[in-house]
Amino acid sequence: MGNVLLVVLGLSLIIERITEKILHFVPARTKKIYAWVVSTALGLLISFAFRFGIMKELGLVTGSEIASWLDYFVTGILLASGSEPVHSIVEVLATKKEELQKRVKSA
Repeated sequence: MGNVLLVVLGLSLIIERITEKILHFVPARTKKIYAWVVSTALGLLISFAFRFGIMKELGLVTGSEIASWLDYFVTGILLASGSEPVHSIVEVLATKKEELQKRVKSA
C-alpha cells in the first residue's frame, strides 16, 4: 500500500511540475484550460503506457479487461489532478481495502 501511495504522489508531482514548465509562456487568461489539457494528457499517457492502475495495485480490480482499462483511465485522471486530491482518494481506497480484508477474515 505504501509503495503505491508513493508512486501515485510522485507521479502527480512530476506531472504538476512538467505542466508548470510547459505552460510558462502561455498567457494567464488561458493557462487554466491548457493546464487541464496538458496534465490530463500526461496522466492518461503515463497510466496507459505503463499499464498502471491504482485500483489494480490495491487489489480492488480483478482480471476483466474493461475493468483494467477503466482503472487506467481513472488513474490517469487522478494523476492529472495533482497531489492533494490524489492523497485524499488513496486514503479512501486504502480504508476500503482494509474493510474488505476485515470482512474476509471475519467470515
